Amino acid sequence: MTDRLNVLVVMADEQSWNTMGWTGNPAARTPHLDELAEESTVFDACYTPFPLCCPARTSLWTGLMPRHHGVLGNWRPIESQLRSTGVAQAFAAAGYHTHYNGKWHVPGTTPDRMGWADSSAIPAVLRGQDRGRYIEEYRSWAGERGYEFDPDHIENLTASDLAALAERPYATSSVPLESFLENWQCDRFLAGLDQRPSDKPWLAVCSFNAPHFPMLVPSPYDKLIDRDQVRLPESWSTGTATKPREVRESHFARDFESLTEQDWIEVTSHYLGLCALVDSQFGRIRQYLEDAGEWDRTVVVFTSDHGDLMGAHRLMEKGHWLHYEEDLRVPLIVRHPDGRRSRNANFVSLCDIGPTLTEVAGVPWHEEHDGRSFAAMLGTDSAAPTRDYVTAETMLHDGRPGGNGDPFHARDWRYPRDGLNLSIRTADHRYIFRSHDEAELYDLAADPWEQHNIAATAEGAPTAASLAKLLADEVADVLPDAAALVRAGSPKAKATS
Repeated sequence: MTDRLNVLVVMADEQSWNTMGWTGNPAARTPHLDELAEESTVFDACYTPFPLCCPARTSLWTGLMPRHHGVLGNWRPIESQLRSTGVAQAFAAAGYHTHYNGKWHVPGTTPDRMGWADSSAIPAVLRGQDRGRYIEEYRSWAGERGYEFDPDHIENLTASDLAALAERPYATSSVPLESFLENWQCDRFLAGLDQRPSDKPWLAVCSFNAPHFPMLVPSPYDKLIDRDQVRLPESWSTGTATKPREVRESHFARDFESLTEQDWIEVTSHYLGLCALVDSQFGRIRQYLEDAGEWDRTVVVFTSDHGDLMGAHRLMEKGHWLHYEEDLRVPLIVRHPDGRRSRNANFVSLCDIGPTLTEVAGVPWHEEHDGRSFAAMLGTDSAAPTRDYVTAETMLHDGRPGGNGDPFHARDWRYPRDGLNLSIRTADHRYIFRSHDEAELYDLAADPWEQHNIAATAEGAPTAASLAKLLADEVADVLPDAAALVRAGSPKAKATS
């Protein structure tokens, strides 16, 4: 037995901040995470640096912004010199046992190369793409129990699942809860913890796929959410009417334009059902650690890689163009065994989690990173902020949002061939720069649902210019040409004005 603190990180995938009881959602069914929040430091202003899986997860484990780590879209590989770096390497070097379970999505490297001594339920890489739910071990296990998944589909879908999802974007899974992926994965995670060395502290991650699309939900979680308690976002009523062309014409809008209001309530209920499923698996993990006598010597973190618009502006999912609150703001709960509790409104980024955990655990981490430790904020309502704002950055090479393992280095970004969307969130405003469309500015005090773009108005233009300069200064180290473009304002907007 060691006296050093263990560290547990439980991750959801595509779970927005506003999906739990502790964040005020009346329809949410998250009793275990609500209990965790009551005894932890909860962060109401944690943001992802990129609203997409692979870039966000790479930022979490390296502490680097996307322009620095190179994963500038799903399945674009990490910069070669970073393949064997990151938080887990620091913990391993400090004598920790490290275990990673579940969705990986750090392309171009593997858990073992990045310092995870043990791993389980890791997805397959198919045609250069790490495919989340496509876990060959799980497919084999489920097949032995009579569940036949489509061999050519990246999700674990039976023929009846495919037929149901072809009619609408939500359905009840044909696979029962006891054989569903999240349940099986949690079993594998707990089995991995059973094998941990008794003489070492540990860093362990359980990374779920839920509530990521598709909205295929096992019973009883498909009906768990009270539909009468579901509240569609205020911006659902205005839809995409006030959004730039690249958002209005995106598949995120087109794919769901025929949904009725009741359809939106249903798909939201299925999404919240998957959030409840993650909550129940977290409850299993907590019970295991309490029974093992490890809970009160473990730092516990719950977070997600990014959110989902889930009806905001009548959009769904996440992606390069969608720099809005529901996609960028993610839950973050941190429980320290010292028992101190607080609720914190200071800005933090996913990049900050690694530096914070190494500081809390007393682990040296000498690699360069962009993150800023928020360890001093734990258990303290009045802690000073480390950031005045948070930023997000997304880039498209030749108009394409991702790749098949082919690299795209930020230093090679060129206008107009490549696209660039940047955003900055301050206490009062969100500003979004778009290299191929109009800029956006929202006064969040007057317009918290981001429905009224004031970037080109007399009242908003000075603030837009000031925030554009902050964004330009932020990215100029790697993107000097782009920084000049940001300072000058959107060329597309000028060309069409």
